[in-house]
Amino acid sequence: DSSHPKALLLIMLRTLLFTLLFLCLTPVNGEWEGCGSGKVIKGESTYICLIVSDIEDWNGSAENGDVVYYRYLFSPTVDDFTKLEVQDSWVTSANNADCQDCGLEANKANCHSCKDTLLRNFTSPAVHVQSIQSISYIRRYRGEHSGVHRTFPYMTAIIEVDMGVISGITWDEGCTFCNDDQCTPNTYDFNGALYESGPKACYMDDTDCMNGDLVSDVCPLQVYAVWSGTDANGDYLKSSELRFSEFKSMSLTNWADKIKDKYEEVKDYTEYEEGGDNSV
Repeated sequence: DSSHPKALLLIMLRTLLFTLLFLCLTPVNGEWEGCGSGKVIKGESTYICLIVSDIEDWNGSAENGDVVYYRYLFSPTVDDFTKLEVQDSWVTSANNADCQDCGLEANKANCHSCKDTLLRNFTSPAVHVQSIQSISYIRRYRGEHSGVHRTFPYMTAIIEVDMGVISGITWDEGCTFCNDDQCTPNTYDFNGALYESGPKACYMDDTDCMNGDLVSDVCPLQVYAVWSGTDANGDYLKSSELRFSEFKSMSLTNWADKIKDKYEEVKDYTEYEEGGDNSV
């Protein structure tokens, strides 16, 4: 009965929680307000946002609706080796005729039949990570590379913490699981320029992501999150010991088997937001 005082209180609390989460996702007066708030405490939940966009210039344009982006908010547990996955994020190869260069305004009308949500709105889907008031560089997730449509799977974000305050978010070196000829620079700044000093990453051809009609478990958008440093109580955060670069000379499959019982899998994002004015 919604007229019962306890029921009314629950409704009010749920409304307040939704409002707080929405506020943490929404720019105020065009200024970025971060992804969540508070200090980082080991064993307690925190906020991590994955932002998907094309690789482009964000400066002075996102608040004007010029940058199209999707923002997914997750609430993982601090210092649990965590896999954040966006379900149905890899549906078809970019070779699909319905999904060609959909991030370009001139091609939007031709992309309504593309069944892949990310390819339908972005030409080269890329991702960056936000947590509290910190933000990472951008990493390409899919797109044309050396004339071939490719996917950059398995990314690890290292969240650096100093007494509960996040001091930075960096990408782990991502070339542990591939040959040198499949390892390439894959870190971009918010001007859309390649960050030459950034860590590299492995790629897979889109054709290798498909086995008949089945999509490889490797290829959907998934970002692993680890923490390093000290929490608000001075306790050491140690999940960074499980980052990709700690495992040498191991295939993606063997690595996944080795760590599958050691991570928290978070597929259900808490909130979702679209930005920009030309999403399909």
